[in-house]
Amino acid sequence: MVKQCFFLPLLLVLPLCAQKPNVVVIISDDAGYSDWGFMDDYLQTLNPGQPKSTVPTPNLDALRKRGTLLTNAYTAAVCSPSRAAIVTGSYQQRIGYEYNINNLTGANDVDGLSSDAVTIFDHMKSEGYTTGVVGKWHLGARANDSGDGNRPEHQGVDEFFGIWKGSRNYTIGAVGGSGTLRETFASPFTDTVLETTPPWNTTNKYVTNAFGIGAVNFIERHYADPDPFFLYVSFTAPHSPIGPSPDINDPRLSSLTGKQKDYASMVLTMDREIGNILNTLDDPAKDGSVSLTDNTLVIFVNDNGGANNIGADNTPLRNFKGSIFEGGTRVPMIIAGAGLPANSTYHSPIHSIDILPTCLEAAGGSPPAEIDGISLLPYLDSTIPGIPHEVITIRNDTKVSVRKGDWKLAKNASNSPFLLFNLSEDPKESTDLAEINPEIVADLLNAFTNFETTIDKPRHAGLTKAPSSINLNNAFVLAPQTTPTGTFISDLTLVGGDLRNGNFNAGGDGSVQTYAETPSWENIGTGTLSENFTNTSLSANGSRNAIIAESNARAAGLDTGHTLSTGEIFRVTFQWRDASNWNDSSDLVAITLFTTSNDRINGPRNNIQRLVSRTSVNNSAYQNENFLFNPIIASEKGRRLFIEVNAAQTGNGFARLDDFKLQRGILGQGDQPSPSAFLNWSQDSAWIDPQTNSPDTLLSTDSFPGCILEFPVTQDFSYETNNDLTRISDLTFMLNSLRLTGFFDGASPQSATLSGSELLLTDDLDSAPANLALEAIGPAYSFFLKQDLILYHDLEITGNGSAAFVLEGQISEYHKPTKLTKSGTSSLLIKSSPKHTGPTSIHEGEIILAENVTLSSEVIISEKAILSGSGTLTNSLSGAGTISPGQGIGTLTIQNASPKSLHLEIDGNQADHLVSTGILDLSSTNLSWSTQNLTEVVYPIITYNSLIDGFRNPNLPPAGYVFDYNYQGNKIALVRSENSYQVWSHQTHALSGANALFEADPDLDGIPNGLEFFTGSNPAEFTKTHPLKASRRSGSTSVSYPISSLGQTTLFRLQSSTDLINWDDSLPGDQLPTVKEEKHFYSPGLGKVSQNITLPLEKTRFFRFIHQP
Repeated sequence: MVKQCFFLPLLLVLPLCAQKPNVVVIISDDAGYSDWGFMDDYLQTLNPGQPKSTVPTPNLDALRKRGTLLTNAYTAAVCSPSRAAIVTGSYQQRIGYEYNINNLTGANDVDGLSSDAVTIFDHMKSEGYTTGVVGKWHLGARANDSGDGNRPEHQGVDEFFGIWKGSRNYTIGAVGGSGTLRETFASPFTDTVLETTPPWNTTNKYVTNAFGIGAVNFIERHYADPDPFFLYVSFTAPHSPIGPSPDINDPRLSSLTGKQKDYASMVLTMDREIGNILNTLDDPAKDGSVSLTDNTLVIFVNDNGGANNIGADNTPLRNFKGSIFEGGTRVPMIIAGAGLPANSTYHSPIHSIDILPTCLEAAGGSPPAEIDGISLLPYLDSTIPGIPHEVITIRNDTKVSVRKGDWKLAKNASNSPFLLFNLSEDPKESTDLAEINPEIVADLLNAFTNFETTIDKPRHAGLTKAPSSINLNNAFVLAPQTTPTGTFISDLTLVGGDLRNGNFNAGGDGSVQTYAETPSWENIGTGTLSENFTNTSLSANGSRNAIIAESNARAAGLDTGHTLSTGEIFRVTFQWRDASNWNDSSDLVAITLFTTSNDRINGPRNNIQRLVSRTSVNNSAYQNENFLFNPIIASEKGRRLFIEVNAAQTGNGFARLDDFKLQRGILGQGDQPSPSAFLNWSQDSAWIDPQTNSPDTLLSTDSFPGCILEFPVTQDFSYETNNDLTRISDLTFMLNSLRLTGFFDGASPQSATLSGSELLLTDDLDSAPANLALEAIGPAYSFFLKQDLILYHDLEITGNGSAAFVLEGQISEYHKPTKLTKSGTSSLLIKSSPKHTGPTSIHEGEIILAENVTLSSEVIISEKAILSGSGTLTNSLSGAGTISPGQGIGTLTIQNASPKSLHLEIDGNQADHLVSTGILDLSSTNLSWSTQNLTEVVYPIITYNSLIDGFRNPNLPPAGYVFDYNYQGNKIALVRSENSYQVWSHQTHALSGANALFEADPDLDGIPNGLEFFTGSNPAEFTKTHPLKASRRSGSTSVSYPISSLGQTTLFRLQSSTDLINWDDSLPGDQLPTVKEEKHFYSPGLGKVSQNITLPLEKTRFFRFIHQP
């Protein structure tokens, strides 16, 4: 007994397992920022004079006193994305999780977490934890029939007690589907529906109480286990529907009425259950023998900002849930236990993505480097100074916020401006400072764009949205088609009048009838056949008409029974008018022709084409519509044709439609498709999904780092496309690859023109570089890229295409130097001056700079590459590649260069010209020519600022011409040999009259013009030293003289004499002395010739030149 008494006090103060702490994460739902007693003191500093909360939360108040209150905690703006961020430790867009989900349960449904997402539960299990989830899951309800489920048991959760969906009625016993209360164990797998099972549908009728009981039961089951536990408790309270909880009559709520009282009671009940959880941690055995409190990390957070119209109070923060203003994303948060400081406050901005790494570090694990979240433990206990995040980024569909320090950039609606707030001075976000702080706006936009270059696009449809509202494919191929015009001649009616109920008259007798009561037509929206579809009021023909509703729940579908053939043309006609709340220019009727992969109307869908009506006149009479669809493409051949009739938009309006007719036909004689096509990028069915070869529509949500757009050649018409899309944040459309493809063998030249808004090119999510692929084959086809290209990352231009590729838009860089690399044998003509500052490397193929184009980056040309054109380089040029001025004939301007290869073209009276504004070294330049019909005496080919050498390789000028390296003082010119002296005397040295004669000596230096011409000296300047030099050494005489490139055109001979009277052309012994010529010895174009002659020692020998033109 003594031994037992000795250990009993220790058991009361020590945790059961001291190695690793238990971890409990508690989440409330849609509660207000100010609806907590523990927030009162802080809110007095944020908003002095603010009344205290009227919502009692004593248990959370107590948790705050033994832990840390985080006053600048952020989450996603709505429920399901917020939970995705919490359980993955990263911004939810990393895994394409943009929207609230539809809680779809089918094995093939695309909704919620991807099956390969690594969750907080997976990480904690890897650290030896038993994992449990209680309450709201809201991360997916997909079955696991094909091994791809995302229910809790498939995402690392050992035990689940709760509901799959995001909200439900609070009374247990009447909720089915994904909202039903259930209990699931992963191993061995059991799944029990508790909704209609005692005692849950009798004694514990309020679901918040049930969640509290489920959490307590989990702790009681596992507190004595050898392994620690991780418990995730996600209440639905106080999410709508708002109503009285079991605590509605608590006297602390007596001052409240109506919705505020119901709401407060819901929060109070939740707080009571949180108290039960905390008490169970303190005494799980219920006998005082064990306490887990000191060895349990407890985190409490609200999932998003307080919701509007439920009684929540976010004062002083602006706006509510769904907004990216502070009231939509800033939440109360507490972290307590596991040795963290008590009753402390932490003000630096953090995000719910930090929960996973915080829990994992507490468990002894290392947070993965690839996640966005950061463990808060070392910041909360002051082990690490500074702040966890320099930038906090939130995107909710089209809404954006970026917080950096005290500054916050916010855009809360599509097409609205970005606003700037200083939160330290303006926590209510009431004063926009964007206009007076453009640099700060730019910095925060840079931070947001950086975020968007690293995230996926939405991978599931938003709540109430059809699966077709997003695209899962990353690649899109444009499908340009000419528009049918002219007289349509029908040869087959598929729908009309009584045929397939085109007049909507068949069916029941009541004024309003449902889809179920309407023959032929069915509801292919998200609703059921019980939705209303036809009515007798406002009829066009005195009988019945169709109701068109601005709702995804209603979409009229019809099976035409027709199997498609390539090239078929269809026309749809109908009458329609507005009814109620259908009164603006965006309220339109849409008709879609589509097929499915299984030839069933509700099967996986391929839209062929979608056309929309004209705008109706408000409260108008019926108006007629006539839609002529494009010819059916080959990929649709053999598929069954279906029709959808629906509103082109969502809202709360209604229209009426009557006398619907679908016909197949041909165009009248002479009426042919337009010889050219114009397509907006957003046009319905303007693209092809290359994976399924089916029509597709490019969406703003498809703009992300992995987007690939392909533009093919067309054989018998030209087309133009217009980018009318942006990212969903309204910023520049982002993509990874722009591909110009196809094989052209058409009868006449055609072209494709890409115009419209600028593009932002980035690496994809696997770091594949941004790419412009020039792959199209056929020199008679031209691509004109008129869009500006902004480089966020380096750009690779690739492809072996032979089409004409013309870049008329400007290349620029987003925020840092970027490189441009060209590979492949294709040629690209650049017609607008690039603004990137990183190097331009041409590995293969050709880059052509158009006239007036300036390239300011460093240029490196590899051996197989060519730089040509008539533009200007203002930076260094290097490499073993070829410089070729002009495209045809032209002038290319460079700076410092030592080109390895230079190609020049001469045609008639025109020649290419290279201008060097820096230092030009031609010592290793290989020169090649393309010449025809040479007519001119002089062709200036190079202008230089500083020339340090001439051509040394065996580069011969064209036949009949010589090089003049000093033409007009700073040019290299080709001079016709027979005219070389005249050019030298008249043009280079401006001699005239008698002074220009070959034998004249205008500078009176004793050296006639002819010799000065030969030796490269100046006939207008006195030459002090004779150019011919001779020296004798041990029986050998060395004779040397300069020779200019022009002088080589003269006839000359070396004579010797012993008496200066008798001169002889023959040398002693009839020697043929070796001639050594050193090109450019004295200067470019002025070489040195040396000859060694053996002479008798006893005689003096004189030498002279005899030369003539």
